[in-house]
Amino acid sequence: MSESYRSVVYVALGEFRIRAALAYTAEFAAAGARVTLVVGSIPEWKGVKPPPGVTLQRVGDKPWPAVKELLGSADLLVIGDPVAMTIAEQARTAFPRLTVRTDPQGDPARRPAPADLAVVTPWYPSANDTFAGSFVKAAVETVRAEFDSISILNTDHWFYPPWRLTGNLIDITMQRELARYGGVTVQDVPEGELTRVIAPQPRKQPYAIWADEQVRRLRAALPTGQIEAPLVHAHSGHFGGVMAAALARPDARIVVTEHATFLRYVFAQPPARRQYADMLARVETVLCVSGSLRDQIADEFPQFAYKLQVVPNPIDFDRFTVRPSMPEAPNRWVYAGRMLEHKGVQTLVDGFALIAAEDPAVTLTLVGEGKLEDALRDQIRKLGLTDRIEQRPAVAPDDMAALLHEHDLLVHASQLETFGMTMVEAVATGTPVLVAASQGPAETLRGLDGVAGKLFPVTKKPEALAEAFRELRDAWPKLNLAEAREQLRARYGFEAVGRQLMEVYRQPAPQPPAGSVPVPVAEPAERIVVVAIYPPRPARTRDFVKKAREQGFGVDLIVPDPGKWAREADDPGIRVHGLGEEQAGTGGLAPRPAPNTASPMAVALTRTVQGKARTFRRKVTSKVTKAPAALLRPHTMWRHTRGVLPDIDFSKVRRVVVNGVQGERIGWQIARRYPNLHVTIALRLPGDGRE
Repeated sequence: MSESYRSVVYVALGEFRIRAALAYTAEFAAAGARVTLVVGSIPEWKGVKPPPGVTLQRVGDKPWPAVKELLGSADLLVIGDPVAMTIAEQARTAFPRLTVRTDPQGDPARRPAPADLAVVTPWYPSANDTFAGSFVKAAVETVRAEFDSISILNTDHWFYPPWRLTGNLIDITMQRELARYGGVTVQDVPEGELTRVIAPQPRKQPYAIWADEQVRRLRAALPTGQIEAPLVHAHSGHFGGVMAAALARPDARIVVTEHATFLRYVFAQPPARRQYADMLARVETVLCVSGSLRDQIADEFPQFAYKLQVVPNPIDFDRFTVRPSMPEAPNRWVYAGRMLEHKGVQTLVDGFALIAAEDPAVTLTLVGEGKLEDALRDQIRKLGLTDRIEQRPAVAPDDMAALLHEHDLLVHASQLETFGMTMVEAVATGTPVLVAASQGPAETLRGLDGVAGKLFPVTKKPEALAEAFRELRDAWPKLNLAEAREQLRARYGFEAVGRQLMEVYRQPAPQPPAGSVPVPVAEPAERIVVVAIYPPRPARTRDFVKKAREQGFGVDLIVPDPGKWAREADDPGIRVHGLGEEQAGTGGLAPRPAPNTASPMAVALTRTVQGKARTFRRKVTSKVTKAPAALLRPHTMWRHTRGVLPDIDFSKVRRVVVNGVQGERIGWQIARRYPNLHVTIALRLPGDGRE
């Protein structure tokens, strides 16, 4: 923070940016400012102690009177989270000369400059989450010396509840604030120029809506509306790759590193899957941090498999001081990471409890934050282990080595990891590991079971974790952490990964192998029409379509939900005919522009009333029309089908297969129109059983 302020009011009324509030107010207080932290009366703020020199003031549902009184003597107001955005417009009106910021770091008047390399990422280490995007920062550091200028473009996710009056008011005030004042800050960091762009993210919405909003916000932050760099390296295909594909210059080369553990959810949402497919079509190369991640993408998009490579996350081994000696015994356990369900932390706690019952010397430290923090606290209390298990906030990456030196053993029971950086960092310090062999760690620690520690099968059974620990304890003297460290350094050290990245940057774009180059293919001589109107077992329908293609038939799929058949549509021999019953949009609730003149509360009330009216109409309509709609649906489906029949060449159709009772009227009508055509409800191909 380059500017100095005498009196600072920091308002953080919600639950999502508590760590940032504490970190920033501590910095202001350390610089000599008088700081008041105004927080909401919500459970997440209970028990939170303010930093030294910071006054904590709790407010209720109407925070403005208390904040207004404080602002009379303040020279800076920080709007610290989405809920606090309702204060911004009132403060600017009441105190025109007051400085109002959404991010106290960086310059809000500055914008990203052109660069030799642009890095686009939805995550980057920040005051609110020191872990998020640490792998992105490491990747930038490995190639920093190779470029004169690097621009890091980070969309900072500000999540908020979009429902009811409160959500509408937050949405309106935030959209107005960002439209008028940017919500963009730029600062110089050792890795290059860092731009943070606030991206409002309504909670529990489809991935496509989140991605669209990030594209919109980043475009608004760029002086020319596009990323001014000849080379763009995006992290995470969804969202970073989607942003890069939308905003890079037409002549720019794009490389994407995929780290995400949530791709199966992205691929399950048709609009998000389309965004991902469009991204793959635009970029040159996708670097997957593990072979399992590469295989997952190749299985979903085989036509782009030639663009996929494996390049791991880089680890700065020089930053991790090796401990003086091997721990004598694995007594002091530590877990460092997010407190999320798939991380297996609850299984870890229960497994530790079993060992604690037989060994009074063992302790466990849980380091990190996440939505399971309170549940873990209750779990620990119920187990009677509050004196043996300690919960700590996340530590900065630079403090990770010291944390590991305090402990004897890193334990992770995660159900799913794409790489496993923390495990490598532990070995880099000479700390043994006990790790569930999910796909990432199993690959990352390949050949080091019994050398760096112990890998055990992924499990939700505490007994299995406890037994794995006992086996590790018995083999403790046989571990060779020095050998493990050297092997991992050769694989994942800055020098090794940096060389791989520069090779990717310098080499020509990969070309499709000769056998996969798209070439005109002969139209299948015979086709099968499959009518799949909400079939009871869609997997059987997919298998039938696949079998038809394997036997050389073309397939025309008549479905009401074409987005769910996107994978089949990738095959040029399959034509998907949508009946239009389902909307083709993303669904969900996107942030909406708000008028700049009307009162925010008036607009919010109007939206809320309109929303309730729509909900009421839907409920009434559903109850009144449910039975008639069920009766009329076959007729409605046939009416839609008549519109797609001209697109099907029935002179080539060998058979019509109807899968699902709601499509039987369609089959009957097709049989009437084409009396010589074989129409059946059996999932059988010509020549497969009786005709």
